[in-house]
Amino acid sequence: LMPIPDEQEAVQKRTFTKWINSHLAKCVPPLVVTDLFEDIKDGVMLLALLEVLSGQKLPCERGKRLKRIHWVANIGTALKFLEGRKSAYRGSPIKLVNINSTDIVDGRPAIVLGLMWTIILYFQIEELTSSLPALEAQSSSTSSLDSSASSTDTTSPPVKKKPLLPPQGGARRALLKWVQQTATKRMGIDVRDFGPSWRTGLAFFAVIHYLRPHLVDMEQVWGRPSRENLHEAFSLAERELGVPQLLDPEDVDVDKPDEKSIMTYVAQFLKHHPKESDPGAPHEDEREQRKSLRELKTWLDQLDRDVSQAQETEANLALQYQLFKSLRVQLEMKRKHVESVLQSTQKDGMLTVDQALVKQAWEKVSNRLLDWHLKLDRSLPAPLDQVGAWLHQAEGGLRQEVIMQQAHDETANIFHRALEQHKDVLRSLESHRQVLQRIHKDRSVDGVPVPPDQLQDMAERMNFVCTSSSVHLAKMEFLENQHHMQAFLSLAESRLKSWIIKYGCQESVELMLHNYTLFVEKQRFFENYEALFQSLKQAGEAYVNADSSVEEGELGVRRFIREVVTQWRSLSMEVRSVRSMLEEVQSNWEKYSSSVASLQAWLDDAEKALSQPENTKREFFRNLSHWMDEHATMNDAGNFLIETCDETVSLDLKQQLLLMNGRWRDLFLKVKQYARADELEKWRKDHLKAVSALKELLDTAEARLNAPVNVSFLSVRAFLQDVEDTKQKVPAMETQYKLAARSGQLLTKDAPQDEAARVLVTLATAKSQLSKVRERCPSLMRECHVLLPLLEETEKHIAAFYQALERASSITSAERETEPHSQAQYKHKWQELLNQQQSCKRCLSVIEKNHHSLQKALSTSKVLKNVNLSLLQKRVSEIQASAQVKVGDWRRQEEANNSLRRRFEDSRQELERVLNRSQSCLRETGDAEDLLKKHTEIFSQCDQRVLNVFLKACDELTDILPEEEQQKLQETVRMLHKHWKDVQSEAPIHLVRLKVEGERNRVSSILQDCRVELDREMQALSGTCTSEWLIKEHRTFFRERRPLTLCEKRIRNMEDLCQKLPDNDVAYRLLDFARGAAEEVTELIKSTYLKLEQHPDKWKDWNERFCELSDWVSSQRRHVRFLKESARNSSDHEQVEAAVHVTIDAREESLLWLKSRLSGLSEVSTELEVQRQRASLDKLSTDLCALFSSLCQSEELKEELHRALEEMLKLQKEAEDLSCRIADAEDLEEAKQVYLIHQVLFIPNTMCHCLLLYTLLAFLFLPSLYLFQATLSSWQTFESEREMIWEFISNTSNELHKELIFNSLDSLRSELEHNKEFSVQADLLLEKAADLHLSAKMQTLLLQQAQATREEVAQLQDHLNKM
Repeated sequence: LMPIPDEQEAVQKRTFTKWINSHLAKCVPPLVVTDLFEDIKDGVMLLALLEVLSGQKLPCERGKRLKRIHWVANIGTALKFLEGRKSAYRGSPIKLVNINSTDIVDGRPAIVLGLMWTIILYFQIEELTSSLPALEAQSSSTSSLDSSASSTDTTSPPVKKKPLLPPQGGARRALLKWVQQTATKRMGIDVRDFGPSWRTGLAFFAVIHYLRPHLVDMEQVWGRPSRENLHEAFSLAERELGVPQLLDPEDVDVDKPDEKSIMTYVAQFLKHHPKESDPGAPHEDEREQRKSLRELKTWLDQLDRDVSQAQETEANLALQYQLFKSLRVQLEMKRKHVESVLQSTQKDGMLTVDQALVKQAWEKVSNRLLDWHLKLDRSLPAPLDQVGAWLHQAEGGLRQEVIMQQAHDETANIFHRALEQHKDVLRSLESHRQVLQRIHKDRSVDGVPVPPDQLQDMAERMNFVCTSSSVHLAKMEFLENQHHMQAFLSLAESRLKSWIIKYGCQESVELMLHNYTLFVEKQRFFENYEALFQSLKQAGEAYVNADSSVEEGELGVRRFIREVVTQWRSLSMEVRSVRSMLEEVQSNWEKYSSSVASLQAWLDDAEKALSQPENTKREFFRNLSHWMDEHATMNDAGNFLIETCDETVSLDLKQQLLLMNGRWRDLFLKVKQYARADELEKWRKDHLKAVSALKELLDTAEARLNAPVNVSFLSVRAFLQDVEDTKQKVPAMETQYKLAARSGQLLTKDAPQDEAARVLVTLATAKSQLSKVRERCPSLMRECHVLLPLLEETEKHIAAFYQALERASSITSAERETEPHSQAQYKHKWQELLNQQQSCKRCLSVIEKNHHSLQKALSTSKVLKNVNLSLLQKRVSEIQASAQVKVGDWRRQEEANNSLRRRFEDSRQELERVLNRSQSCLRETGDAEDLLKKHTEIFSQCDQRVLNVFLKACDELTDILPEEEQQKLQETVRMLHKHWKDVQSEAPIHLVRLKVEGERNRVSSILQDCRVELDREMQALSGTCTSEWLIKEHRTFFRERRPLTLCEKRIRNMEDLCQKLPDNDVAYRLLDFARGAAEEVTELIKSTYLKLEQHPDKWKDWNERFCELSDWVSSQRRHVRFLKESARNSSDHEQVEAAVHVTIDAREESLLWLKSRLSGLSEVSTELEVQRQRASLDKLSTDLCALFSSLCQSEELKEELHRALEEMLKLQKEAEDLSCRIADAEDLEEAKQVYLIHQVLFIPNTMCHCLLLYTLLAFLFLPSLYLFQATLSSWQTFESEREMIWEFISNTSNELHKELIFNSLDSLRSELEHNKEFSVQADLLLEKAADLHLSAKMQTLLLQQAQATREEVAQLQDHLNKM
């Protein structure tokens, strides 16, 4: 049961209570439930309600002294009665989920309300809704048939299963449908539930209007407020229809009314539903249903005849199986229809005659098909026939339905036998499966073919058996354990019922306790449950793992286990409580028996003693009080046994007690005075003794509390001690008073009247005194505790005042008499005098404040009337007079000390101003360059002079301050001095961080310029600019300006600065950021340059001219060949040659342009592309030479060509020698001279007049000429930059040798920045030396010169940093 919200719980409690009282009013005498949760605990009201509702007489334990065990028995009787009832909808017993006897006895609200709702649902709502003719079909439609799990289970008849809907689902829907069809739809009211739809009250009026149309005017109802409608509807229904007003308008007029309460109220209107005029007449629906059943019976009979005829048909096995399958399909198509028509429409769940005939016909044809199927499988060739027979046996085990027995033990044994039988069948599963797999693979048995459809069906059936067997075994094992557990719990409940009864005589109780011990302890009752539960739990887990669908639902495994746990919790507690009850009953039997026997014997003796003399009687009845106790024990035990034993034993006990009490009463009236005589004298003595002791204690307490007290610490503390002692004796006083009061009370009963009056007056006086003492002690202690700290502090400061005053006077007198020997002694005495003066002032202030507080406390006190304040006032006046004399002297000394304090404050403020300004610099953010200049200037002002002035003023002030103020002053000095040291240590680090940040900003600026340049190049590339022009600009920007080299220099500067900072400083993150950004830009430059090199636009013109020339050579070769073949004489041949020469001269410009352009493109393209194009151009040149050579027919031309080629090779060799001379030149001038010689060698008029040779020569010498030009240009730049750097070094060194002293930090900073720029240039100079194409010797020399230049610049940088 789910927990119910508080508001909903309150509404249900009121509604259910009214409903119960409406039925309990029928009892004789009428019963009333006031508090549902309390009045139902003993089960008497619950059983009375069930008797009224059912009309049956139920056993009930009644009596005023019922124990909890009897309450549990009554509740158990009611629950068993409910479980034995059948639902009007399902026909199955009512299920009480999670409702236990102990929960009802404990008064748990949710459980009690759940039980009441179950009773209302089944005894009112279902009973009334099931009687509605229009809803019978709906109420019975929740049943369904369970189809077979196996694909071959065509022979299993339809079997009814439990409804899947919750118990209240059908009743709720039926009641709601009745409201919708009979009332609300006619009025146009939309009722969808039993909650918000009823809030306006219109639905209640619609129901009343349907039952009594003349009672309601719906036109008036529509316009009224909801609360008024509800009140009027409830009153009208109660007045006119007799429907009790179970609901309050306030409970319904809410956002979410309680559905159960509204259903309870609305169901009462069903009692006034109009009856059918002719209930015995058959309805049209029934006639149609009977007609449909007869038609279905006819169809099943015809199908049975068809099956019989098909079995007798002589045909091969395959044809017979096809015929079988067609008939089985016809039957399967009718299965759902048969299941629907076989649903019972009667309350008792029985089938009609037509339904029974249909069911019989269905079973007949199903069994015939099953037998035919088995016969067809056995007709297969061996061993397949054995597999078929085994499959039928296994499927029969899976289909087997166990018939539930009345005893759970028998059902469990049936499940066990079925489980073992199925296990025996499944032992041969693997062997049959292997045989079937082999035959299914071969599609034949030893060459004998098998019908494929039948073989495939057998394979599917085998697969179904394999997959379903584990689930079936787990289910059977769980059901076996389930019924074992149910049998165990049933046995325990039956035994519990035999123990929770009205008990018999003492021997029967002892026998019952012996049987209980034998069952619970000897038979290990609780251990057996644990074993059964663990077995059930394991089987349930295995079943759930095999088939997860059984975890929830009507037969949910886990739900059953939870119900077992809940039932066992209640059952085990009751079984344990039986023992204590039996032992209590047995103990009362023993008390009763012994007390009756002893009291009966004493009564016999006492009746004889009545005739004895007075002294003898007094002596005999001296212990009468003991027999009074024995008499009370007998009555207590007897009354308990009367309440707990059966009627026969109770009657005997009542008669025996009546006889014994009669004898006792007669005797006691005659001898009761003997029981009081001795006691009266004893009580008188005890009373006098207690009163005397009490009076002595009270007199002592009043004397202590009223004694006069002077206001001093010792006097008040002594008085407080007396009050505390008195308070500690109050319990003793109360004890004495109780003794006196008890003895006085006993004494006044039998003493004379005047003595009793004196006793009462004495007790009243003592009680009044005791109350005053008890009330005064706490207030006196509380106020004394308030005074004591003030008095203690006052006494302490009075003593300290006189002591300080005496010391100050002695120091002053000693100063006037003698001079101090040294400044230190004078300083010490002066300091001591100041301390004593301050001490006197403080003490006087505390004394006056405490005196005022004491006066105020005593003036407002209501209990401290005996306290005298005059002594304290006198002492305070004397102290004030003594202090007044010294005030003038101390004032003059105070003015002299103020000047020192002002000087100290001024110096402290100046120091704090400097420190705060420095501290603000450390937190200031902004541009690093500006902050570096600003903070350097501010930190230079933080010098030692300001601190020295402050320390001096501090030393002067320390001499005149008392010791406690000296400590505060020293703490201030330590704090400021620490602040000073912190600023001095943090300032250099802060400046270094600013330098690092400045370098980072410069790096970021350079890298940003690089990114902007790269973005510009990529945008230009996508525009009108060519990649060749962009490559030149790229080289100009990145190789000549060398921004990356500048970045590396800045980063090295950052590394040098970071080494001066501690580890994990924030500057290291700036360094890492700069490195990462530089690496990123470097990769971006490389990728951009590669894109520019690989861009194809630069080769466009070259490729066009090349293709044009190549096409021309090919066409001219064919043309020359054709002309030569067509020329018939030498004159024609000469004409051909002249024509070809003219054409070659015309292509001279194209060839020269291609070679010159290739030389230019080699600088802006990849090496692989240049090599490929150069190879193509070489081939084209070769083809052109071949074309020309084919025209050179005369010997003279051949000799001239030969001489020209020799001359060309000679010049080529000389050009190579000149190249080596340029590379080995010792200086720049020598290299320039060699370059001029190289240019002269390439003059065209000094070479062969042959155009082809001239072209080849240009192709060979132009690249070397360009290389020489680039090398000379780079060398010349290197020399000029080196000279400029050395000029700067020389000038700076000269200034340093003159011991130049910089006028300010700005001049030194400017010099450092200038030196950094030349340091970057020195790094670039070293890179340029490495890029020059010279000989190894010459390149090493230039590298050494560049390295020497860089080292000189570095030394100059270090020198400037040290300054």
